[in-house]
Amino acid sequence: MKAACAISKDPDAAPIDYRAVDLSRDLPELGRFDVIVGRRILMYLPDTSATLSRLVGLAKPGAVLAFQEHARRNVPFDHPALTLHRQLYDWTWDTVAAEGGDVTLGKNLDEKMRAHGLSIIQAYSEVVLIEPDQPSFLPTLMRVMLPRLVKRGVSTEGEVQVDTLAQRLEKEHQAFGGAIVWDQAFFVAGRVVG
Repeated sequence: MKAACAISKDPDAAPIDYRAVDLSRDLPELGRFDVIVGRRILMYLPDTSATLSRLVGLAKPGAVLAFQEHARRNVPFDHPALTLHRQLYDWTWDTVAAEGGDVTLGKNLDEKMRAHGLSIIQAYSEVVLIEPDQPSFLPTLMRVMLPRLVKRGVSTEGEVQVDTLAQRLEKEHQAFGGAIVWDQAFFVAGRVVG
């Protein structure tokens, strides 16, 4: 949020008021919104249904609520050459689950939004690829997630070995060849009826 607030304001753009609020609790008076957007937010909250209900209550009639969430899937595909990638994927999702996150939300998102009276206007899924000719984002992800992995008892520093992770991943990727499907994201936009 600090980075967003630091961006110089375009005098021709609509004003943006940034506020940090806990979406899992009753919300302060924020006014009514034309659009509400979130990315990887709902899956980390304890009660997605209650949060969606509060957000729909903040939306004007005809407003759009749009979310991109993820869901644990059977990727990277079970392939003997991808054991390290698979282990990192499992550790990542096991950590989200241990923190109370909904690891299936992405694939159920449109159903949950419909249950709150939203008319779905767009829904699609896309995969997150690790390209063979690009550096992997996984070493950075694992460095950031390491304290969470350890705190939840999912893995240890010694198991992750972040200092050699990039080289080990590159070696495994070269042996596999081609793009690796890492994750799946689901985007759903719904309109408030009325």
